[in-house]
Formats: sequence, structure tokens, C-alpha cells
Amino acid sequence: MAHPRLEFTVDSVEPSGQVLGRNHDFDIPVGTTFVVIRKVRVDGDMMHLHTVDLGVIAPIALTLKAVELYGRSLDVIPGGYTAGLTLEGIGLDALTEAIRSAAEREYVLIAVS
Repeated sequence: MAHPRLEFTVDSVEPSGQVLGRNHDFDIPVGTTFVVIRKVRVDGDMMHLHTVDLGVIAPIALTLKAVELYGRSLDVIPGGYTAGLTLEGIGLDALTEAIRSAAEREYVLIAVS
């Protein structure tokens, strides 16, 4: 059985260190460690969009410590939802720089694998 692709698209890192963004398809539980930063780019027009994987841009070791969704604390990042994350470990500076340097139509993701 294939493992689900656990990844979170990061929109911003707040001055407080909270990471804001959107989860993809699968729930991600507190305690999960993200190990890479990836970038993707969306190409095409509104009727013919496709995603180009730009690959891994940095290794990280950021463990999910807390999830905030609509002012509530949860034990998972629900699939398909936008949330605020508290992450601890190595790589928050690299994540902040990746977001800052992303070109138009490029998106930054943190992933478990």
C-alpha cells in the first residue's frame, strides 16, 4: 500500500513564528516531522493549468507541535483546510527565505517525504 503524500502549502511565516497555509488531501497529526521544503510552479491559463514540480530546495527537521484552525486547537491539520501551525526544529529560516524568494506562480510546500 502506498503511503499518502503528506504536504502543506505555506503562505507565510508570521513574526511570531506561526506558519500559515493550506493542507493537502490527508490529515497530518501533531508530532509529524516535515523533512523537506519543495517548490512547485503553476503554468498555463485558467482552462489548462498544470503544476510543475521544481523539486526539493532544502532539507529541514520541523516537528508539528500545535495546529490552530478557526481559533481552536486541534490534534491534526485536517485535509483540505487552512490552518496556523506551530513548528519546532531546524529550518524555519530556510522556509521564510523560500517564501520570500518565490517567483510569481511559485508555491512553497513542506513535506514529510
